[in-house]
Amino acid sequence: MTENYSPSIIKDVSDIISDHIVRECPLDIRTNGSLIKLGHPMVTKSALSLKNFNQITLYEPEELVITLGPGVNLTELKSTLKDKNQELRFEPPDYGPLLGNLAGQGSIGGIIGCNLSGPKRFMAGAARDFILGVEGVSGYGHGFKAGGRVVKNVTGYDVSKLVTGAYGTLAGLTSFTLKLSPLAEAEISIIVHGLDNVEAIKLMSKIAICPFETSGLAYVPENISTKKSSLMVVRIEGVSASLKERTDAILKIIGSRSFEICQSEESKIIWKAICDVEPFNPPTNIPLWKISVPPSQAADVIAKHNPDFYYFDWAGGLIWMSSNDIPKLKSGAFWLIRGPNKGLPFTNQKDPVTKALMQRVKNSFDPKNILNPKRLGI
Repeated sequence: MTENYSPSIIKDVSDIISDHIVRECPLDIRTNGSLIKLGHPMVTKSALSLKNFNQITLYEPEELVITLGPGVNLTELKSTLKDKNQELRFEPPDYGPLLGNLAGQGSIGGIIGCNLSGPKRFMAGAARDFILGVEGVSGYGHGFKAGGRVVKNVTGYDVSKLVTGAYGTLAGLTSFTLKLSPLAEAEISIIVHGLDNVEAIKLMSKIAICPFETSGLAYVPENISTKKSSLMVVRIEGVSASLKERTDAILKIIGSRSFEICQSEESKIIWKAICDVEPFNPPTNIPLWKISVPPSQAADVIAKHNPDFYYFDWAGGLIWMSSNDIPKLKSGAFWLIRGPNKGLPFTNQKDPVTKALMQRVKNSFDPKNILNPKRLGI
């Protein structure tokens, strides 16, 4: 029988982890558990949920800073920030439906624990780039704080960034301090029709390096079954006064290709679909891979695998692909997001130096290998 724990104060988290260290009993660390399928399967007899750490303990809109627990609902958090015309710039996705859960049930803890970012990642940075500080309990059973409430508060190792994306293998995190961004006053999207993979990558690369900032560049290929043509989508955000000038400049780069312009509400619907993946209906009976590569290699990856489903995000730097084959990459990384395991790896095989470094970090935080053992393969 699995022992389930749901503490609401950090002392209890420390006591539970300490008890499992003494008993040498592995512990499944999670928040709500909506993303627990990400990673290698774990064998544990106990589960520690941090869902009761669900309060916003500090919010200073004028300082663009928020401190909150991992159990804070992501949808409610976005709504709270929107009321103050602010946002999480890394555009956290909702993978709940993709992994068989309900939409809108995910927490900020899962996003930070897995370092998940949406379409703005290529221009704004990843989730870990917005972490200012964390609080939690290590695999020694000791509570700790790292970072702070200001951007320049960094001395020695940046523990806050290190534990972001560690999938709960280094600590049970009970609080995060995040840097916020002003919400764009307006947005539009330009949709370019009829490009193939190579043409889309070349055009997205040109737009990505131009001086007229875009906050989204994605490509969805032609769908033969629905007879829908391919779409390359360009998102432009900012103050209303600048949108026309920037749109006109980008249209010059697009040239004589067929295009249409989507206004704010329609644009938001398109980009939510791109962010959350599930609205594109990737096949459920084929492994779904998330692949990060240099954009110049994206079309090549598709040509090698001839996948049943794919699309590009991050100006071609991110590929979503359904394939029974393990991705073959010249460089980059992949993650198995969904599908029959059948011995498939969650991520690339690490080279000996990287694997040794990861093991040293794991040993430094969790020497008894109690916290989410083997979830990241170590």
